[in-house]
Amino acid sequence: MFTRSSTRLFYRVFLPLSVVLNLGLGIAVLNDLKPEGWLGWLEVATGAFCCLVAGWLAAAAWSKSYWSAAMTRQVIAWRQIADAIFTWLEEAPLPAEALQRLQGSLDEVAAQPRSSST
Repeated sequence: MFTRSSTRLFYRVFLPLSVVLNLGLGIAVLNDLKPEGWLGWLEVATGAFCCLVAGWLAAAAWSKSYWSAAMTRQVIAWRQIADAIFTWLEEAPLPAEALQRLQGSLDEVAAQPRSSST
């Protein structure tokens, strides 16, 4: 689907540029608020829509940043938990066959394809 660099380019260049352009357009349209008749109110609605789009884009960027940081924290925590479990398993007297089955199960999980949403 999308490569990591194109996603990075989108969130670092296109999204902030879109927010600034939409916000600027919204402010410019709303600056001349002298609605006369339905056409004047249509201009107000257009400006409000542009501000809405700018806010939506800013929220999307914030959400991406927030959830990315949350997922990073979760991965770090689960890696620490897995390290503790494996340290405990190495010290516990377990049959070699059980450890091999566990290693096989972990290899199967690690080999599954990741989702391309990141």
